[in-house]
Parts: sequence; C-alpha cells; structure tokens
Amino acid sequence: MESFFARWRKAFQSPPRGTPSAALLVQRRRRRRLIQRTVLAILLLGAAWFIYSYVVSAPDRARAEAALGMVKMAPGTYDQAIHHFERATQIWPEYADGYLNLGIAEHNVNQRGPALADLDKALRLNPNLTAAYDERGQIYMESGEPQKAIEELSKSIQLRPTLESYSQRGEVYEKIGEHQKAIADFDAAIAESREASPVYRARAGAKRKIGDRVGADSDDDTAERIENGLPIEGTR
Repeated sequence: MESFFARWRKAFQSPPRGTPSAALLVQRRRRRRLIQRTVLAILLLGAAWFIYSYVVSAPDRARAEAALGMVKMAPGTYDQAIHHFERATQIWPEYADGYLNLGIAEHNVNQRGPALADLDKALRLNPNLTAAYDERGQIYMESGEPQKAIEELSKSIQLRPTLESYSQRGEVYEKIGEHQKAIADFDAAIAESREASPVYRARAGAKRKIGDRVGADSDDDTAERIENGLPIEGTR
C-alpha cells in the first residue's frame, strides 16, 4: 500500500516525454482528488483540534465567567450575577462552585425554589461543600422549616465545624425555644472565634430566657468590649 507522501510524489512528478494525453488526464484527475482529500483531512483535523481545545478549556472559561458573577454579588446587581453564574454552569455542567454561587445569588433575590435546586446540584457534584448546606439551612430557617434547617446545618458541622454553621444552628434552636441547645451552639461558635460579638449578643439573649441574668450581662459586656476594640479576658 502506497504511503501518503509516495502518492503526492507520484501525482506531481513530471510525466515522461511522449506520455499519451489520456494518461496525462488521468494524472491530473488523481492530482485533483489528492489535493481535495488532503484539504478535507486538514480541515477535519483542525475542526477536531478546535473542538478538543474548546472542551478542555471549559473549566477555565467557566471560572472566568463566575469571577464576573462574583464582581456583581452586591445589592442591586444580583440579577447580573445570576446571569454570569448561569453561563458558567452552562459552559461547564460539572462546576459545583458555580451552582453554589448561583444558589446564593438566587437566595439573595428571594428565589428560594431555584436556589434550593441549584444548591442540590452543587451538593450532588461535591457532597463536601459545606457552604451549600449552610445556605440551605438559612433558606429553610427563613421559610419556617426549622427542623430541615437544623438537619442541613448539622451536616455542615459534621463535615467542617465553623463559626457560621454553629451560630446559624444556634439561632434556629433559639427560634424554636431550645435555649440550652442554642447556648451550646453559641459556645461552640465562640470557641471557633472569640471575637464574634454578635454571637455573644445572641448567647446573652438565650441566657436571659433561661434566667441566667449574670451570664447574659457578662456576654453583653464582652460584646461591647469587642465592638469598642477593647481586649477581652476570661471569656466564658
């Protein structure tokens, strides 16, 4: 079987003198077919390379689109942020953080149903995405479904305890009258960060409801010292 280059050499070599015109015509036809096939092969290879490069670059293009969305994550421009995050997830459907950010932006414009659906997608792609559990917990708390909120926040805490997840779950417990559990979560939140004055304020409110006025006053005093930039010592 002749190689590609052998065919080219044969098609373009000068015919010997006295070659019949019929043979010259056959050679020209072969030459024309070879050129057409070569051009087609080059176009197909170029198209395949373009498609491959486009697919491989999807994560980078999606992250660039999401970065534009993060710039728009401010009151009054959430709709623009949603547009960019939607584009990011269309470019790269496996982009868990893209769905997370889309859900957060949708939550900020009170689109709770779409937000929960997109946060669901984020967690299917990355079950360890604690921020998605926190956001779902916040949505359920606002929707009057405290038990679901507690379940979501507990999943977040189980994966990675944070100030935000403990304080959010403490707020849910406080809302349903579970003051001791709320205090325990506020204690855990403070253990994560001793400078979180809102958590001291929240714990003070819970302590008052169980009759611990001394502890409540102490927490309020600590919160005030933090807010005024004063050092705190012996925090309980």
